Amino acid sequence: MKLPRWLLVLAVLSIAFVRVFAADAPAAERALKLDRSKSYIDVDVKATLDSFTGHLDRYELAVPLDVNAKIKDALLKFKFTDLRTGKPDRDAEMIKWLGGGEPEGSFDLGLLALAPDGQGQASGKLSFHGQTQLVEFPVLVKVQDGVYTVTGKATIDYRNWGLKKFRKFGLATVDPDVTIRFQFVGALPVAAAE
Repeated sequence: MKLPRWLLVLAVLSIAFVRVFAADAPAAERALKLDRSKSYIDVDVKATLDSFTGHLDRYELAVPLDVNAKIKDALLKFKFTDLRTGKPDRDAEMIKWLGGGEPEGSFDLGLLALAPDGQGQASGKLSFHGQTQLVEFPVLVKVQDGVYTVTGKATIDYRNWGLKKFRKFGLATVDPDVTIRFQFVGALPVAAAE
């Protein structure tokens, strides 16, 4: 079967057009692959009878990098049912206090300002309990041999998200200020780094 000459010319022009404009297109977005064995999110809670630390067992984290291999933004999603305090009864009380069901939360990084030594400030929107608030906190970003380590700590007042101060039996209370500590360790997947 013989193709008309104009169809052949159109095909060649299309290929040339794609090659010229693909060269000007930005490189595909690259994202860090999280090393969960070295990463964590912990929540320190002060209470009148029993202060404790909760550990977020599962979460989703996307950390894309720009063309200069700098952190572009980040999106963290989690469920409070994955926040474990070491006491199942206390975990159940927390879910009830949050409104029951499977309450979810997220943090969307809006700005990351770093000094050359990796120290800096992060700010973004923390959402849970139907509320979204801006939070700011110090961070440290270290890159060594292609491995990114991001550590930070933020203290929030949970009442800013529409939650009442937690009280039980009129005696036990939970301090409204909770501290969230985290470390994320990740690198580019091998195929993307080549």
